[in-house]
Amino acid sequence: MLIIRLARVGRRNLPAFRVVLTEHTKPAKAWYTEVLGSFNPIKHEFFVKADRVEELLTKGVQLSERVAKLMFQETNKEIYKKFFTVKNSSKPTRNPDKYS
Repeated sequence: MLIIRLARVGRRNLPAFRVVLTEHTKPAKAWYTEVLGSFNPIKHEFFVKADRVEELLTKGVQLSERVAKLMFQETNKEIYKKFFTVKNSSKPTRNPDKYS
């Protein structure tokens, strides 16, 4: 099964990622098939070939959860929402009357 996921590049303490198409059993860093874009978490820059990603999705390729979230933030298309779940905060809210 093919998957679109992030492959880390860059040096220590300065992360950068490539958005790559790879087999799900292979390591993303060395065995990718195609580079589809890049992600820089320091500068919050995300560049991707969105038309190519959508074409691959119609052929049955899966997205990793992080890539799906980034694509959804970038394009706001509903097709990316099925690849991740929205988690609610498990922290209980503080009741101010209880501590008064």
